[in-house]
Amino acid sequence: MILSREIIYMEHRVKIGTWNVEYAYERRLDAIRTVINANPADIWILTETHDDLVPDGCEFVAHSLPRPRNWNGIRGGSRWVSIWSRYPIVEQISLDGADEKRTVIARIKPNGSSTLLVYGTVLPWKGDEQVFNWDKHHRVIGEQAREWRELKERYPDADLVIAGDYNTDMGTGRRYGTKRGIADLNKALDLCGLYCATAPDLLPENALTHWPIDHISIPKRWQTFTNVAAAWDANRKVHSDHSGLVLQIDPQ
Repeated sequence: MILSREIIYMEHRVKIGTWNVEYAYERRLDAIRTVINANPADIWILTETHDDLVPDGCEFVAHSLPRPRNWNGIRGGSRWVSIWSRYPIVEQISLDGADEKRTVIARIKPNGSSTLLVYGTVLPWKGDEQVFNWDKHHRVIGEQAREWRELKERYPDADLVIAGDYNTDMGTGRRYGTKRGIADLNKALDLCGLYCATAPDLLPENALTHWPIDHISIPKRWQTFTNVAAAWDANRKVHSDHSGLVLQIDPQ
């Protein structure tokens, strides 16, 4: 059963960003840093990342387990997910059975009395581990949804954020993903009192050339004071084959 208590509210403006930086290759690090510095956030959920990529001002970090070096594009210090924060990370949460290579959970204390639980993820894609359909994607959505509900039950007074590489456009699935996967994600988010704030119909007009597959989901009660503060297109020759986004949550 999902607990419905809504006691703690965001008290100050917070910016949350997510970006898949496509392995954070050394030759691209300066270009990636330039983009991140031009679009600052208080909390970053970076995926396909590396420990050398540290957003300015974000001294606290929670990492997923190191990626196995199973091909030459993976160097030591590579991670599927890292959460970087300007605010103290007071706990890195472990859940029984969780995939700690592709997910990481941080309990963060922004200014004031509020508490954030940030769940960073990389969901499976079509062809992941030689599975050339969407079965794994659909299965893992269900597994992670149970973890989100567990977090809501374990930390009823915290605000939950689900961010990272969803590997779906959260619109129609025509660009990437499936209708079933999108429906399953939206249902799972709804059961936790969340919504995807970076879904295509919520993006500013012409914000991106293509719908993103990297997303940030936040509490529904934040919707009236949340906006997309920044968005940038993919540019594989320069930084990454993924676009990136920053949300601003400002209750003042």
